[in-house]
Formats: sequence, C-alpha cells, structure tokens
Amino acid sequence: MFEVLKPDKKEVGLRLRQVKNELGLSFSEFGRRLGVKKPTINAYVRGDNLAPLEVLEKVSKMYGKPVDWFYYGELTDYITSYIEKIGYGVFLKEHPSIPQKMEKELLRLKNNPRHDVTEKGGLIFDTHEISWDSETGYPNEGYLEDVFFELFEKISKEEIKERAKEYLTTRSNLSETKLTESVDYMVNNIYTAYHLVKDSKNLTNETIDKEIKDISEEIIKRANQDDKNPIQYDDSFLLGSLINILEDSQKTRRLLSNLSYELTNMPFSQFHEGYELVDVLQSLRPKLIELYNRTDYDDWSNWVEK
Repeated sequence: MFEVLKPDKKEVGLRLRQVKNELGLSFSEFGRRLGVKKPTINAYVRGDNLAPLEVLEKVSKMYGKPVDWFYYGELTDYITSYIEKIGYGVFLKEHPSIPQKMEKELLRLKNNPRHDVTEKGGLIFDTHEISWDSETGYPNEGYLEDVFFELFEKISKEEIKERAKEYLTTRSNLSETKLTESVDYMVNNIYTAYHLVKDSKNLTNETIDKEIKDISEEIIKRANQDDKNPIQYDDSFLLGSLINILEDSQKTRRLLSNLSYELTNMPFSQFHEGYELVDVLQSLRPKLIELYNRTDYDDWSNWVEK
C-alpha cells in the first residue's frame, strides 16, 4: 500500500487523539464505535501501533477527513513530505510555495482529469481518463510525481531564464535578438544537462548561477570576435548543425551548392537573384532554434534511428 512515504504511527496517533478529544469521547466509547477494545485503541492513540486501514476508514467517516489525512496530515503536508523524501529538499526551500501550487493544480485536475490520447498518423485511436486513482483521499505517488516534475521543469526554466537575462544584460552588449537567443540557449542547455546527464536534484540557484556564468563568459568572448557567432549549437546532430550553418551566409551558400549538385547535378550561384534563396533558407533559422530549444538529445537520437 505504501511506496516512498511511510506513515509515522506517532503522528497517526496524535490525529486519532485529536478526533477523540474533539468528539468528546472516552477511550471506551471511541473503541466501541470503531469496533476495537479499549487497550487496542489506546495503543493506536499512543502511537505504539499503526491503526489498520479498516479502523481509519471508520474514523474517516466519523470525522469527515480522508484516510490519508490520518496518515500524512493535510494535502500540502503530504506533498512536502514527498518532495523531501525524493531528494528535492533544497528546491523546496528555495521555492517554499511549491506545495500550495501543487495542491491547487491537483485539485484542478481532480475536477478536470487529464486524458491520455493515442494517435497514429494524425488520427485518434484511443483516449482514456487519467484520474487520481486513490481510494484513501490523496493522489497516489506516481500521479504526484508527474505533477511535481512538470512544475519543477517550469519553475527551473523560468529561474534560469530570469537569471541568465539579468547576467547578460549587465555584462554584455548583445543586441536584443542575440540576447534573447542566448538566454533561450542557456535555458535549454542547462536544464537538459541536469535532466539527462547530471542530477536534477542539484539544479539549485547556486548551480544555476555558476552554469550561467560559465556559459555567458564563453558567449561574451565569442561575441567580441567579429567572425564568430556567440552561440555554438551542438552540431553532433543535424538540427544543431543546420542552425550553425544558417547563421553564416557563406556556409549557407555552400550548403545550397552541395544540395544543388546532389539533387540536380548542377551548381548553385547566388547571382541573378540567387541571394533570395539564401535569405529564404536563413529565415528558417529562428524556427529551427525554437525546435532545438524544445527538444533534447533523446529526440535527436530518435530522428536518426533506422
């Protein structure tokens, strides 16, 4: 029944005592209503033994709180304990409003469940509802994990973006276009590195600042060299290579020439309006950058699978 989180029998006992006292019941009467003997309910309330599910289900109906409330406290307490247990305590300290934000999102999803859609060739083959899947009151840990990491990604990327923009704005003379591109590049680069290669538990404000400083210094250094683009995308796959090529007009012309020979066995010349084709091809670069920033190494690897 229990996964990462295990209820503390002492805490469960304290909540049972709270119910007993608020209802003004003696131990004998409390036990009678729950169908257990006085020494048994005494042991549950003291926290010597963990009250079994069937007992907590009866107390739940009596008191109007879900079973999971007796196990973990309020929903935000349950969320907090889970985040700490899976190793994201530092992230929680840096963003203390996370439990409240998750609670709000979870309650929204309870009333408006997600739907898993199976598509093939643009056609919907199947759809089914993804609910909390809980008989004890709170969403199960798998569901909680999905919601947490969605919020973790969103907040982490916002944090990187804000700090990167502030750093580059005060330390470089990049144009607005290059500033935006550089910031988006850092957001993708830093988050992806910790998500896929390093440990996302270590993606704290301190490490974000260090990563931003290291990448920014390289960007600023390259920006001061007139013949170099300040941002160098990963060219080990096609997408990054295309972005790097299309930044440079000469490399773009060379690409077109190679394509022309490959497709028509004829050369390409930028003269006689040929430069328009160069411009059109280079105009694709912002869209390619957008695609780069919302994909990662796994996607790029999948694109080259046979």
